[in-house]
Amino acid sequence: MILKELSINGLIAKIPVIQGGMGVGISLSSLAGAVAGAGGVGIISAAQPGYNWEGFASNPLKTNLEALAHHIKKAKEIAKGGIIGVNIMCAASNYAEYVKCCIENKADLIVSGAGLPINLPELVKNSAIKIAPIVSSVKAANILLSAWDKRYGKTADMVVVEGPKAGGH
Repeated sequence: MILKELSINGLIAKIPVIQGGMGVGISLSSLAGAVAGAGGVGIISAAQPGYNWEGFASNPLKTNLEALAHHIKKAKEIAKGGIIGVNIMCAASNYAEYVKCCIENKADLIVSGAGLPINLPELVKNSAIKIAPIVSSVKAANILLSAWDKRYGKTADMVVVEGPKAGGH
């Protein structure tokens, strides 16, 4: 079977597969790097990536941001030019800091759900990172994209639609 490439506003995945962002140690650099290296889109989860790092119990935010930075860099090395994204839940505390970490460490894409990422375009302003909201319906997509257009003159680079049986973190 011949599969058509996946184009995400200039990012090209030779295989149209986007690995899901599964939290707490599942979707980290090894998995994301391997998927991206094979031609798909590898996704690191920002849901507690430092859960097993020293210092997590005393300062989880600092540890999670350090771990996320490490895993983005390591995944990009493994992927050898493949697409590496990060899934960040809007409902997470310190959402903006996770977005900033993704930009600083050169992730290619942010996938964001668990709420509508209403201010994501503002947070990624002046960066090359691509953005992909996760929505549950066409109605939610229309509301979000209309708000982005009105407020920021921006649209999504990709939209992920998850139905009621979609996995969780």
